[in-house]
Amino acid sequence: MPETVIGVAGLAVLLSARLLYRWIAGRTQVQLTRLRQQGTSERIRTLPPGSVVTERRTGEELRIEIGMAGGEGRD
Repeated sequence: MPETVIGVAGLAVLLSARLLYRWIAGRTQVQLTRLRQQGTSERIRTLPPGSVVTERRTGEELRIEIGMAGGEGRD
């Protein structure tokens, strides 16, 4: 009986540790993505109309074209 309790308790600790690890890894990934996007947004805000920004990262490409306010060009 004590061996069974110890085994179940050990299994519960292992599962809890694994769950905590997955949560921390997921949260870290979200934070890194948020910081990367925030940096891109800050750079974009400083660019003049007509600018084009292309960022390439592993497995993705981001292309942003900065236009005029209201979507219309100036005469």
